[in-house]
Amino acid sequence: MYNKSSRASNIELLRIFAMFMIISYHIILHCVNVQLVNLTSIEKLQNGWFNNPLFYKQLLALALIMPFGLVGNALFIMISGYFLADREIDMLKISKKLLSQLLFAAVTLVLTSSLFIWKYTQIDVNENLFSYIRIQYFNKMSWFVGYYFIIMLLAFCFLNKFLASLDRKKYLGFLFTILAISQLSWSGSLLDDLAKGLRTVVIGIFLYALGGYIKKYNPFDKIRGYVFFLVIILTNVLIGISYHNTVIGKIQSYYYNQSTTTAQVTEFTQSIPKFDNYSIVVVIMGVCIFELFRRINLPELRIINTIAKATFMIYLLHDNGFAYSIWQTQDWITLLYNDFWGFALKLFIWTAGVFGIGLVAYWIFVLLTYVIKKSKWLYIKG
Repeated sequence: MYNKSSRASNIELLRIFAMFMIISYHIILHCVNVQLVNLTSIEKLQNGWFNNPLFYKQLLALALIMPFGLVGNALFIMISGYFLADREIDMLKISKKLLSQLLFAAVTLVLTSSLFIWKYTQIDVNENLFSYIRIQYFNKMSWFVGYYFIIMLLAFCFLNKFLASLDRKKYLGFLFTILAISQLSWSGSLLDDLAKGLRTVVIGIFLYALGGYIKKYNPFDKIRGYVFFLVIILTNVLIGISYHNTVIGKIQSYYYNQSTTTAQVTEFTQSIPKFDNYSIVVVIMGVCIFELFRRINLPELRIINTIAKATFMIYLLHDNGFAYSIWQTQDWITLLYNDFWGFALKLFIWTAGVFGIGLVAYWIFVLLTYVIKKSKWLYIKG
């Protein structure tokens, strides 16, 4: 996406960190949360340990993890703005990269899901797994692909030129204006009423432009590093307080409803808060994490740079129904209830495993691309 000479290993390390955040978030969102709130899943696995009107610290920990994936998305957009906002964007290169990796990931999922079903026919798998037998799922891969592509296209068409024409004051004014439009309730709702997802696109423009602004003006230079840690901690404290208040309110509502109705007692189900890509929580944490990694003084480390190149492929291969079906083979809730640190360790191991599988797949993709290029004389006339 940019010249090799400009690769900074601290930012490449941030890519890797962001991908770990995204994978762990997806496991929580598409597996752990489903097992927590889906009554069919609870009945099947007999793991309704949290189906009581009580406040559980384990679920508080899950609530703190829930912004992870969206923060990871924000970091990827900020990184692109950091390196590309002051450059001419090569849309041909970007399009070829996205489409080629998308096709490889789709074919890989078709073949892998077929093998999985053939090998483990006795497992009661989710119907999402069977969807990947069909190659038309090429057009239904991770939503982030289209989101990222739209931001790059806007940057190519006009955004980079517009940002280059602004002085520092006007640039900052543009950032705050875009942020305000996305955050204010009425204007944000208006965006999504005009086109579904438009509010997310607007916050993507903000994050991209902010990355370019940080690169150009270094606005946080005089702020001490520990301040960013404190802001992250404070943000998580507020998330925790908000979650606690929500649960207590739900518990009180549950008891009130049970005392005022003669109907049969209903089962209490917990819930984990969900955030939007345009949430101010996501923006604040993304900016703080970005700035902390930007300040890490690392020499150019080839191993980090090489691994970071695989993050897009890793994203494609794990954010789909096939991966969710495999994650669902585990009873995460029972482990979470009985041993939180064991749960945390298992979540890390599975996250690292997913990352590793995607990394190997990317290397296979690179090797296959190399072989195809070297063998072009077989299918292209000289």
